[in-house]
Amino acid sequence: MSHHLDSPTAKEDGRVDITDVYVFAGESTDTTVLIMAVNPLAGEVSPTTFRAGALYDFKIDTNADVIEDLDYRVIFGEPDSNGIQRIELRRLEGSAATKYSRDGELIAAGNTGEITPIDHGGRLWAGLVADPFFFNLGGFGQFAKLILEENRFDPSVFDTAENVLAGHNVTAIVLELPNAALSAETMQLWGTTTIQHEGKWKTINRAAVPLVQQVFIQDEHLKDAYNKSLPHEDVAKYGEAIAAFTAKVTHLAGTTTDPQAYGQQVVQFLLPDVLTYNPQLPTSYGFAGRNGRALADDTADVILSLLANTPFSDRVGKPDGLRPQFPYLAEPNSIQPK
Repeated sequence: MSHHLDSPTAKEDGRVDITDVYVFAGESTDTTVLIMAVNPLAGEVSPTTFRAGALYDFKIDTNADVIEDLDYRVIFGEPDSNGIQRIELRRLEGSAATKYSRDGELIAAGNTGEITPIDHGGRLWAGLVADPFFFNLGGFGQFAKLILEENRFDPSVFDTAENVLAGHNVTAIVLELPNAALSAETMQLWGTTTIQHEGKWKTINRAAVPLVQQVFIQDEHLKDAYNKSLPHEDVAKYGEAIAAFTAKVTHLAGTTTDPQAYGQQVVQFLLPDVLTYNPQLPTSYGFAGRNGRALADDTADVILSLLANTPFSDRVGKPDGLRPQFPYLAEPNSIQPK
């Protein structure tokens, strides 16, 4: 899964486990949509609400140094008897964007499940939706096991096309902002979740590029460290592991004459783990160009093809029900409590 249940710490509380981050053009050509989905299997293994008091951050780098210059921070209150939560959106700039607190300029306040206007333009929504990510998780699990345990490359494990996330829900935060508010022609974006633990702020999860950890990092302890580190550290800390797994796959697949060199190329393609977006260009996540990430982009096929250095598909297509208008995500699935 993209970032679902991706590390030991994230599994402790699904409400702060980021599943996916998206950035694409809004209904109006002068707006940009930012989406953070969290809470895999919401209503099944965790509540259908957000964690009260946690920080849900959209980190934005505006000068290409991979350090945030702008932060849109969402904070939720305790759910009422109907599961409705108070929601606040704060904007932080400069050095304040790198720090964790409940401070910052309050630019929107409302309730979950409602569309809330944002000061100086834009709108905010948060609530339960159908999981938008699509991936043949079972097929990839078999594929990785064969690579790691049997030294065997076998694409046939994807012959049974099944999106295990179909029919399940997540909770999501959707921001639609005027492009002028993003402070740069081209930005780099990632999402984080942070909680207070023993009087200190503790980062639980970080996400941007889909499937980096799940496909390329096979060490559970390394996944946990990855979530708590910063994007500008990615190449130094995780490049070796990503390059090594890629080299192993391409060696077994016989798709390159120099697997080690190809592994390094993949590291440069994937890291730092941020989504780059220019609102003036079409949204696309593929080899021809990467500009943001739309809900219908088949990122799993891109990542698998990158890993194997050959066209490769998990044979799963996008889910039904995605909406062309705000808040864009599909209505939640009806799930019977167990």
